[in-house]
Amino acid sequence: MSKELKTLPVVTREQKTKESCSTKGCGTGACAGGFGIRAGSEKSVVYRNILTYLLIGIVMLLTAYITLNIITSILD
Repeated sequence: MSKELKTLPVVTREQKTKESCSTKGCGTGACAGGFGIRAGSEKSVVYRNILTYLLIGIVMLLTAYITLNIITSILD
């Protein structure tokens, strides 16, 4: 009885551009396209991304401040 080998389809990712960063992850903002802002993006997309990051930062700061006040009031 011979075994038949079936070939499985493989997904290959095509490289869009050669990235000019030494880090492996471009989410750090260390190379072009970091933080979701790519070259050639529309102004509205860039403003939306920046506003999103600012809002996330504000929410994080407010959460930390409220949590700190709650913990302080419990301990006092």
